[in-house]
Amino acid sequence: MAGRLLFSLLVLFPLFAFSLETVEENLKKGFITFGYSQSQGNIDVSTASLTANYTVKYPTYRLYFDLKVLYGTSMGEKNAEQIDGKFRYELRKERFFPFWDVQYYRNPFQNFEHRLATGPGIGYYVTRTEERYISVSYYLYMYYDVIKNITEQEDKTLFHNIEERFKYYFTENLFFKEKGIYSVSNENFQNYYINVELNLINKITEKIGLQLSYIINYQNIPKEENIKRLDTTFTTSIMYNF
Repeated sequence: MAGRLLFSLLVLFPLFAFSLETVEENLKKGFITFGYSQSQGNIDVSTASLTANYTVKYPTYRLYFDLKVLYGTSMGEKNAEQIDGKFRYELRKERFFPFWDVQYYRNPFQNFEHRLATGPGIGYYVTRTEERYISVSYYLYMYYDVIKNITEQEDKTLFHNIEERFKYYFTENLFFKEKGIYSVSNENFQNYYINVELNLINKITEKIGLQLSYIINYQNIPKEENIKRLDTTFTTSIMYNF
């Protein structure tokens, strides 16, 4: 029943969203970072990393794309691979922001050959000023997983997600960002994930900046017994804004 409801929303939401009047004035911005990452857990290595973010804002809606890539080899063998990409269509309703997400995730070292997620959600700005903002949101994801090392196993599971975001400007060029996500299966409340991202960013010029980030990923029920529950990544990177 939940799957049918999610499929119906998947079909109807884009029709509603794109029926909105498109305006000419918009704000486009984005950034790319190139960094050096130190990971512990299922990926236990130091390697290069890349992140990219692009946002287009209109008075009534926002398009958002985010990508994180971690990849490394040693002695001709791959020792790190992770791809995490998300696209969001978000309506702007003052403090409320309903949205629809499409997410792709790959990490063979966690036995995720492929993971595709999609679903609707709604968020709320608790506070939003030039100095800081805090937001909370709730969304449903239908996860489609292809599991490595298990022949032709595909999982389809509905997950509930609670997310909070915090951003604070110490100065005009120095600011801190934090994001926390708690995801729990609709079928088994012991099957949950916790993701925390901490970022400190210092803009040196209008285009160039430095970023320190620390990411924590926890899965309470790994796909196999030999998979570790906790993964952490610390990254130092150079940021280019456009």
